[in-house]
Amino acid sequence: MSERRLGGRDVTVSAVGQGTMGVGGTFARDEQNDAACIRSLQAGFDLGMRFVDTAPGYGAGHAEELVGRAVTGRRSSVVIATKFPPTASTRGGLIASVEASLRRMRTDYVDLLQVHWPCYDVPVDETLDTMRRLVEVGKARFLGLGNCTAAETLRALATPAGEHIVSVQQEYSLLERSVETHLLPECRARELTLIAYSPLAVGRLAADLAAFPIAVVMAERYGLSVSQLALAWLLQEQQVIAIPKASSLSHLRANAATASVRLDPADRERLGAAFSQPTRCVPPEEIVVEHEQGRPVYTTLAEARANALGIHPGPAELARQMSDGEMLKPIKIRPMAGNGKTRFRLTEGRTRYWGWVIAHGDTPIPAVIEGGDASRGA
Repeated sequence: MSERRLGGRDVTVSAVGQGTMGVGGTFARDEQNDAACIRSLQAGFDLGMRFVDTAPGYGAGHAEELVGRAVTGRRSSVVIATKFPPTASTRGGLIASVEASLRRMRTDYVDLLQVHWPCYDVPVDETLDTMRRLVEVGKARFLGLGNCTAAETLRALATPAGEHIVSVQQEYSLLERSVETHLLPECRARELTLIAYSPLAVGRLAADLAAFPIAVVMAERYGLSVSQLALAWLLQEQQVIAIPKASSLSHLRANAATASVRLDPADRERLGAAFSQPTRCVPPEEIVVEHEQGRPVYTTLAEARANALGIHPGPAELARQMSDGEMLKPIKIRPMAGNGKTRFRLTEGRTRYWGWVIAHGDTPIPAVIEGGDASRGA
């Protein structure tokens, strides 16, 4: 397994790690399923994927419990990364969250303690200072940021906690490239590791091969699956490690094998160009936010401000993150039939949409327009 230095430090991690979102079910405590999850994690360790990423929010702590059981007898050889929720960003809340995580994982320390999402109701200096103190007392070895903008990353690095920050975790895949604009260049410049979550676009590439002919052709030429090709494309960037979640032993083996794949630079550039999704700024009033069957959403600004669903981070919190004009990633919209003023249907990023409207009113919002992209042809 190819290994990389974590944030330029002396500790190394596997280029392909193991994500645990959804591991063990949502809130289930089924011993048979748990045992299968533990075997899967341990099989990944045996294949060299000794970096595992988890969080207390995954299955209400159940994923951390399974990680703890999986590393029994091999703790020193596995690099564990966990997080704390936005609601635990105060000094007392953060300490309590980390102590609970350590108990669930049956360990005295976590290798990488990460912000899961920024909390804008707590002074960021309080959160970062508490994280720094946890390093100083040996509860964490290194610190990482999650779902932060490039500007927020730079501000965190400038604090006393900055000397311990080695990574930023953000969504990154062939189908989600927002980090390439600001965040990835900053990671390169400062030797930060970018931990790519959802590196296979939550299975969208493999699920709809007909929509990605260039990937199918290139994968066949390299003797890879489309998923392996997509993962290999990410890993050509030395600042990046990926944390896919595998659903079977065959997927684990495929993910592990990808770490040794080397794509021709011209092929990587061609593949990246084919999947490029240009961002366009669209007036919010031209976008319709509709109810979804089986999924409650906010369809008015008043609903978004009230945040009755208790979303964290909610629209008002994201509005504060967007106050300087930077978004984690653009929303996605699809053209609607008809010639009226409203021309697009919102398909992804509802909370981000309302956060932008709260922060910037009628200012056009960065968006990717989906549908009919001929650039993905072979």
